Amino acid sequence: MNRGLSLYLDALRFLAALTVLLVHASGQRFTAGLFWQLRPYGQEAVLVFFVLSGFVIGYVTDTRERSAAVYAISRLSRIYSVALPALVLTVVLDAIGQVTGPALYPPGILGGISATLASVLFLNQIWRFDFWPGSDIAWWSLGYECWYYVIFGVLLYARPPWNRVGAALLLVFVGPRVASLFPLWLLGVGGYRLCCRGLLSRGAGIGLAAGATAAWIGFEWLGFRLGYRPDFSEITFHRGELVQDYGLGLLVTAQLIGVHAACAGRSPASWLERPVHFLAQRTFSLYLYHVPVSQVLITLLPFPPGSAAGRVAILAGTIGVVFLLAEVTEMRKGPWRRAFAWCVMARREPVKTLL
Repeated sequence: MNRGLSLYLDALRFLAALTVLLVHASGQRFTAGLFWQLRPYGQEAVLVFFVLSGFVIGYVTDTRERSAAVYAISRLSRIYSVALPALVLTVVLDAIGQVTGPALYPPGILGGISATLASVLFLNQIWRFDFWPGSDIAWWSLGYECWYYVIFGVLLYARPPWNRVGAALLLVFVGPRVASLFPLWLLGVGGYRLCCRGLLSRGAGIGLAAGATAAWIGFEWLGFRLGYRPDFSEITFHRGELVQDYGLGLLVTAQLIGVHAACAGRSPASWLERPVHFLAQRTFSLYLYHVPVSQVLITLLPFPPGSAAGRVAILAGTIGVVFLLAEVTEMRKGPWRRAFAWCVMARREPVKTLL
């Protein structure tokens, strides 16, 4: 993966997480409707995450994570270094908020202990389940993505034909709703592998990236005009938006392939790499922590949600708290890697290269 594409992936990942934060912040109880125009794009930002996730997993399994043990340790430490603290944080902050401002917690937003325990294993979206721990509504997507890690790992590292059998059984276990978007996640993996083949010249890459970007803008405009929007909040047994989902996934994948070819042999501006990388390293924390933090802040701050001071305090306070939390969770994966290496009991050499 060249540096230009790596920078673009980092920027796109952060912008997707920021979009989700602003969509949630647009609620009346947070900012009295600020950024309401972004509401249709929150779920699409998650679809972008799925494609990017598949692309990155394709890269790391091709270059670093060559064994099942190393792959498992990397995925477990990546997810749980943020997910487990998020569960604890949500329980604590929700308890505080229920004391300081119970009326600001919408009915049904708080799940019980069973929802929290089931969320540890990411069972919150299988078949007809649709819940998340407490106020952390962003957790729902982990019920998709974490299972994609498991299924892909089985496909990649288990021996044939048991890899296909195991993957098929897992797809049945998670149910048709989660399974329906697994090929979209695989688009990212396929996009990475096409990048490795070097099929495009730099000029063709620029053309593909520009064309995919223009088509993406047109897709969004058409969706705005006609009302086609992925809406995961109303998912039943069948989904009527899969055509739009996969259309977006193909455009994102095409854009990544084009950017890879366009950036071949070119180095991005050094002054841009450091801040973008800084933000990207904290993206998972931004995504998973922001709702519980925002929810408790509105019970503690003295400003009305529609005021300028209230809006600035909620947005700046949420981002500031999240970044502080990231420093002691997402940015401290070493102990998690060592703990999971001990649990997985991987061979000495893979663990050594990982740690």
